[in-house]
Amino acid sequence: MKVAISLMVVMAVGVLGGSIIGGCESTSTSSNVITMTPSSVTLNASNLLAAFTVEVGTNSPLVLPLTWSVSDASLGTIISSAALTASYQSTGKTGANTVIARDQAEAEGAAAVIQQ
Repeated sequence: MKVAISLMVVMAVGVLGGSIIGGCESTSTSSNVITMTPSSVTLNASNLLAAFTVEVGTNSPLVLPLTWSVSDASLGTIISSAALTASYQSTGKTGANTVIARDQAEAEGAAAVIQQ
């Protein structure tokens, strides 16, 4: 799938630029990164909730809908999500968790959750 997307981008650039340049194409996945804000958050017993937002970049558009997940469900879960935002709720346990957002083209971003 990544090769097909890369080829479409190369073809689009060639058509828009008026020429297609031959040769090897880059297989870099740096355009498949989603930026989340905040990139990290610290929660404690008096603050069990955090909200995360995905930033829309100009280099690689998102393919919605997003899928939200966490690395350790024993520490917390996504309790709601809509379009570019999600709400995380801690279980109250201490530890480090990761909130992950992934679009339909498999671009991914992550944010750290430190629970004290």
